[in-house]
Amino acid sequence: MPLKHIFLAAMFTMGLSAAAPVARGQSNQVLTQAGAAPEVINIVHESLIPGRETPYAGLLAKIAGGYSRAKIPVYWLESQSLTGAPESMSLNFFDSFADAESVYGALNAALAAHPELVPMQDQLLAYTSSVTNALAVRRDDIGYRVNAIDFSKARVLRIATVVVRQGHESEFVEAMKNLSAAFASASAESPWVVYRVSAGAPATTFVIIMPMSSLGEMDNYVGREKLLRESEGEATAGRMQEIASAAYASWDNEIYVVNPQDSHVSEEFATGDPRFWTPKN
Repeated sequence: MPLKHIFLAAMFTMGLSAAAPVARGQSNQVLTQAGAAPEVINIVHESLIPGRETPYAGLLAKIAGGYSRAKIPVYWLESQSLTGAPESMSLNFFDSFADAESVYGALNAALAAHPELVPMQDQLLAYTSSVTNALAVRRDDIGYRVNAIDFSKARVLRIATVVVRQGHESEFVEAMKNLSAAFASASAESPWVVYRVSAGAPATTFVIIMPMSSLGEMDNYVGREKLLRESEGEATAGRMQEIASAAYASWDNEIYVVNPQDSHVSEEFATGDPRFWTPKN
């Protein structure tokens, strides 16, 4: 959502814009591979005050409409929690940290040209009790079928946030590689991508994102659990349990539903499913 860029400003002030750029992915301005898992992702969680979910969503939809009418090249994918406490999660996609910085510059210029959007964004805070904001970098070595991911077709996002104990990162990587191998052995189709947080959370925080076309895909996952365990083998399964006990400080799983009305995506991104992203009234 637009508010995230205010927090991005603080991050860049601390020097994140000097981080080394990465090469490939989905840009917030020019989506050359629309829907692909980006190299750098901005993840914003807003805890909503119970009972204020509807006015929050309505206001965000108005903001998204304002960005669309003004053709502001700043995009976000918005989702609401299906599990856990009431929460909004926004994702911003970037090719690199330099790309993120350029988008922040575009946002400053756009808000100067359209000051009517500023008070609406400030008003969103009245509906939230807390905000967390993080920037994270993709880890290609520990995902599964990452090239098959298309966020433009995602309707549900399964998000696992893992805080790894200091000094145990290699064990987490081992576990993710074992899990990927088990998925491949079981011919599982659901892809997932792993990001490591660079700022906004403990440095050993990893975020695993599994985009799904519907909640029904969870049935396939549940149905394959036995096959996955068999694919792992007893030795690997035992090792995975050892790692979970020794290496993980916490592991949180949540499910979010993508909201097109509250999102603002580019025309290129919307071509992945025009009827979903730009429905006719």
